[in-house]
Amino acid sequence: MYKLRDYQQKAHDATVEHCRECYKTQKFDPAFVAASVGAGKTLSIAFMAKHVSEKGGRVLVLARQGELIKQNAEDAQAIGLRVSIFSASLNQKSTYYPIVFGTEGTIGRSLTTNFNNMSFDIILIDECHMVPWQDAISKEPETQYGKILKHFKDSNPKVMVVGYTGSPYRGSESILGPYWKKQLSDISTYELINKGFLVPPLFGFGDEAHQYESMSKFDIKGGEGANDFTSKEMAAMGRAVCKEQTKTQEIMAEVIERTKNRHGVLITCASKKHCEQVAECLPDGIWGIVTDSTSAKERMRILDGAKDGSIKYVMQIGCLTTGVNVPLWDTCVILRKIGSLTLIIQLIGRVLRTLKEHQVEAGLVKNDALVLDYTDTLEQMGDIYCDPLLEQATLSRKNPSDVTQECPLCQQINTEFAVRCIGHDETSEDGRCEHYFMF
Repeated sequence: MYKLRDYQQKAHDATVEHCRECYKTQKFDPAFVAASVGAGKTLSIAFMAKHVSEKGGRVLVLARQGELIKQNAEDAQAIGLRVSIFSASLNQKSTYYPIVFGTEGTIGRSLTTNFNNMSFDIILIDECHMVPWQDAISKEPETQYGKILKHFKDSNPKVMVVGYTGSPYRGSESILGPYWKKQLSDISTYELINKGFLVPPLFGFGDEAHQYESMSKFDIKGGEGANDFTSKEMAAMGRAVCKEQTKTQEIMAEVIERTKNRHGVLITCASKKHCEQVAECLPDGIWGIVTDSTSAKERMRILDGAKDGSIKYVMQIGCLTTGVNVPLWDTCVILRKIGSLTLIIQLIGRVLRTLKEHQVEAGLVKNDALVLDYTDTLEQMGDIYCDPLLEQATLSRKNPSDVTQECPLCQQINTEFAVRCIGHDETSEDGRCEHYFMF
């Protein structure tokens, strides 16, 4: 029997109350739930879809990836809902039931055909930080999300839009603003760690002998936190790092040693060739490479292997950051510079999930998640953005002689530039110490 956890119920109640308020005031402003990785956003979406459908409403659930739509639909079906799936990547295009789960691209290309005379009472968007808000408020949108939202707003001016995201920001700014008018709940990583729903992260770094020299050429600019390096910059990074093949071998020898007693390792590389160079350092039969050009069948084979433990090492460039749930991953290895705050937080989140019940019953243990950075990404990110995970990573790398500050409330040591203490406080709403060094 599926049941919402306490924090999920709180977010669900806030969402229901928001919808009631929309009808009461006749103001149908988009709102979002901020929920860290592992918070169970798919189940929250399923229960919201159930609530609306039981009152006779029609529901559209949107996500960018087919894998994410599949997970959302499976959770909805698990709580007894009958749903339609509209996604080309899943080889299904059905609108039969009043709850439709669909990918942004497939639905966006079918608005004038399959959805021409269709309306919905609520649109639920997973990973809603990906919605380009400027386009969403445009009278002539150009993106798929923008076109979808305008189409269904035109067909039903009272349609409500609720988003769910684990990274509710663009750059260092919240997505709360011109489009997303209200934040309904905030379920933080710290709260989930304190309640045992995520494992705590540990951070490790390569020394001078185990770091890519070429990475110093690529600066993290900050600003739009949803944007990584451009394709041109990534191509240049890939060429540069592949010239340091000996360094890759040295780094991977250390990674193998550091992870010999760990379950699963997710490795982020700079290019497909870089992935292949990393693979050459690994034992045969226990690794896989997933890129944007990997076929759906091969991608599924590798991820299934990662989930059952037969594939320990998975190399990727940036396509396994959302919509992927592999509890056995307990190590994140960063082998290329990452310029996006959203991407780095999502990447770390891949390894924070706790084991499934059947894995624990089988005797497996996962007490923490190890994040190994060989590119100075975390340190540079920590200098630009205020985020508790980055703050913890920066503190992990500092020498005892470096400038730090002690929290007067909990005595936790913080970095010199900390805004809010990274210490724990079980009485706090989000599980973090309430002391602020700067306002």
